[in-house]
Amino acid sequence: MKITVTKNKLEQIHGDVLAVFLFQGEKVSGEIEKLDKAISGSISEAVRLGDFKGKLYETTSIYTHGKVPAARILLVGAGKRNEFEPRYARNAAGAAARQAIRLGAKKLAIFLREDIDAETAIEGVGLATFDPGLYKTKKNENRGEIAEIVLIGQADDKSVKRAQTVTEATNWVRKLITEPANVMTPDQLVEETRKLAKNYKFGIEVIGEKEAAKLGMGAFVGVAKGSEESSHVVVLKYKGGGKDTLGIVGKGITFDSGGLSLKPSKGMWEMKMDMSGAATCLGIMKWIGETRPKANVIAVLPLTENLPSGRALKPGDVVQALNGKTIEVTNTDAEGRLVLADALVYAQKLGASHLVDLATLTGAINVALGNVAAGVMGKPDSWIEKIVNLGKEAGELFWQLPTYSDYKELLKSDIADLNNAPGGGQPSAVTGAGAIAGAMFLLEFVNEKIPLAHLDIAATAWLSGERPYLAKGPTGFGVRTLVKLIEDMEKE
Repeated sequence: MKITVTKNKLEQIHGDVLAVFLFQGEKVSGEIEKLDKAISGSISEAVRLGDFKGKLYETTSIYTHGKVPAARILLVGAGKRNEFEPRYARNAAGAAARQAIRLGAKKLAIFLREDIDAETAIEGVGLATFDPGLYKTKKNENRGEIAEIVLIGQADDKSVKRAQTVTEATNWVRKLITEPANVMTPDQLVEETRKLAKNYKFGIEVIGEKEAAKLGMGAFVGVAKGSEESSHVVVLKYKGGGKDTLGIVGKGITFDSGGLSLKPSKGMWEMKMDMSGAATCLGIMKWIGETRPKANVIAVLPLTENLPSGRALKPGDVVQALNGKTIEVTNTDAEGRLVLADALVYAQKLGASHLVDLATLTGAINVALGNVAAGVMGKPDSWIEKIVNLGKEAGELFWQLPTYSDYKELLKSDIADLNNAPGGGQPSAVTGAGAIAGAMFLLEFVNEKIPLAHLDIAATAWLSGERPYLAKGPTGFGVRTLVKLIEDMEKE
């Protein structure tokens, strides 16, 4: 997508759509007032008559009848000024882009203001233009495809470049997740990883199922043996400098049927997205390859399927993880924490000093937070607070859930060190807390001195319905936050 920056007056801008943002109750003034006068007061008239109220993500199209070079003015609501947050700027730009696409626009101009800068505008438009219809043989004839963004106002090259690389990485993640499970197999994800390693000169290690068994990754292998597909633990290494090494670990279940603890058939097709954590890690590595930050990052991705078969794990089976702990598998649909356990241990063996895992781990997180915010759990609190704050800056919301020692009761087993799912093992005085139980389980595999942020993105990685600024399907949630985290590492 071509990006042009100009300081021309609004009434001089060429384009299919010129988007301007207004708050609820905001008076038409300044540059927008000059544009309004050039089109005979059509903007102020739309506001006066109530055709446009300025509600968040509201859009109203006004035809210019050739009075200015832009074919249409698109009024975009920014909501109430006293409730405005930076993430709304990105989303409002996305809402403008999606409406422009519906109008068949090829060239979209955006008027920047102090509330909506170049970076958020580019990201908003770029994310909004993603089309999940990868395999449609006939495209919607009424759907436009924005080929150029014209930014009106201040925009430096660094901000433009950053927004482009982050957006491209995020949309690539969304494409990986959109692919059906018969295409995006563990082998294909390995191939995508090899391409990244070759293109960006990353160190790479690919551990097959037999080698994983020899290394002692019994939890990963236990899940992997149920699938006919080849399974792998893949490592990408980047050394950019600094004393710390960030380990990013992504759950890579390319299809999750639940194993013998079979999921209901309704909605099971969406379980192709159970590799969202691994895909997000790959997107972050793609961004790293493009920008070469002064930081050290290791990505560890356990890639397999969770299927029922004659070789699959059975409820009650016991496996041994890489750190030697034994696990009673009381529910085969709690497989994500099994593969992550071995991956987290391996990341530490490779020298990770700080850990973040991303996983579509529990349905319980949706019950707790819905699809607005992701859950974040771990230790210490300072590490979790950093993730929450950086996420807010990036427009991705996280909410910390507790990891009180009382919750360890949920992990008790009569036969092994741990059980993998609360309610399936030894009766406990502590009940519920499914999302927290997943985090408590993962903490058993992390050295007490190493910070861990467990990001349960099960509800935020995939949208079942579209939003005004985003198509339904994969969101790429987490990329922008971890980009912020790595940029923060560069400062230390």
